[in-house]
Amino acid sequence: MCGALVMALAIAGCATGGGSTAAKGPSPEEGVKASLENWKAGMEGKDLAKLGASMSDKFEHSEWGKKQQMLDFLKSQFDQGTLDGAKVDASKAKITVTGATATVYPVEMVASFGTATIEFKMEKEADGVWRAVGINVEGV
Repeated sequence: MCGALVMALAIAGCATGGGSTAAKGPSPEEGVKASLENWKAGMEGKDLAKLGASMSDKFEHSEWGKKQQMLDFLKSQFDQGTLDGAKVDASKAKITVTGATATVYPVEMVASFGTATIEFKMEKEADGVWRAVGINVEGV
C-alpha cells in the first residue's frame, strides 16, 4: 500500500511549469523543474489542487488508474497520515528532454511510510505546461 501511495504522490505532482514556446521563455528543462517544484509543494503541503495541476488529463498508471483516481488515492493517504512529513528532493535528478516529452530521475521522497525513488514521465501540453503522464516508483 505504501508503494501505491508513493507512486500516486509522484504521479500527482509532476508538472506545472511553463514550457518554452517563446524565444525568451523558459527552456524545456526550466519548465520541467518548475513543474517538479509545484509537485513538491503539493506533496509537502498536502495540496491536492497543486498536485492535480501537475498531472496531465492523459495521466495513467496500471495500479493507480487515471488522474482523478490518483488524486482520490492521494487524498485517502493524506487523510490516513501515510504521507505525513513528506519531503521531496529532486536535487540529483537528471532531466532528459526529447521533443515534447521528458523523463526525470531520480526524485527522492521520504514520509511516514518510508522512502521511495520516483521517475516521472512528463509531456509538454498545448498550453506550454509540462505535466506528469506517468510515474515509476521504487523502494517502498
